[in-house]
Amino acid sequence: MFLKNATRRALISVIGAAAATATLVTPAQAGMRGCNDITCIAINGSGLTVESVTASLTWRSRFYGHFHIWGGGIDLNTRTDTWSHPNSYTLTVRRDLPNRSVVCVEGWEHYGGEMRSLGRPCGEIKF
Repeated sequence: MFLKNATRRALISVIGAAAATATLVTPAQAGMRGCNDITCIAINGSGLTVESVTASLTWRSRFYGHFHIWGGGIDLNTRTDTWSHPNSYTLTVRRDLPNRSVVCVEGWEHYGGEMRSLGRPCGEIKF
């Protein structure tokens, strides 16, 4: 009886260690793409390393204003201009961002002395 319990405990330990190792091997992902309203984001990279963040628009979209790119130590407003698909703005980052950083792009339309948000897609950088 003792041998059976010891064998069972050893087998459970081996299975637990294998499961923990499989979890640790999961690769980190920095790359993603997505849109919210007419504003789109593309985060290029691998692991925690972000090579670039691109702000763009959905098909046939157009506005006069700027993009705000921020998160994980990034904070940039693009020039105010007329933006239309397929125009985009790419910010070169080429560095690691903190694990669980959220990076966002927000399109801001300038009209009649006011600004209006045109979407804020975000992506999480996690290992």
